[in-house]
Amino acid sequence: MSEFTISKPIFLCGMMGSGKSTIGKRLAARLNIPFKDLDELIVKHESMSIPDIFATKGEEYFRTIERSLLIKESQNTKGVMALGGGSLQNQQLVDHLKIHGWLIFLRVPQSVLLKRLKSGRNRPMLSGVNIEEKIDGLLKERSSFYEQSDISITIGTESHGKVVDNLIKKLNIYEG
Repeated sequence: MSEFTISKPIFLCGMMGSGKSTIGKRLAARLNIPFKDLDELIVKHESMSIPDIFATKGEEYFRTIERSLLIKESQNTKGVMALGGGSLQNQQLVDHLKIHGWLIFLRVPQSVLLKRLKSGRNRPMLSGVNIEEKIDGLLKERSSFYEQSDISITIGTESHGKVVDNLIKKLNIYEG
């Protein structure tokens, strides 16, 4: 499997807490390709943390910057990019990403997401709300976009290494 290469970039989507950044870094390392995190690109672009962007400029401003950077970066990305949980804001973005690369949905059961996100720290979307209700609402809002991914992989409690192995197996089928 170490000889496996991809023909186009990989875009990881899924809910916050689904492991996009963690899995993305490991996948990129295994495939010996670059890794980018859209949230990190936004932080660098704005010179402030995501919670600070939400607090001072609002979610609408954040989503505008996120969309702009996603379109720009996706056209030139080589490797793996972890998207933010709300990056797939409309059908045009989904279509754009699928034209430029492999869109992969990291599907995590709601119960696992709740365990991972229960503190709500550094997650402005979860600040001061009932986390269970918010996650449920966000899943309902975003699922139609996530479900259009080229590849979907369900993640529960398996190791990151096992998830990466499964992703590479699926990519090998699609690339073959």
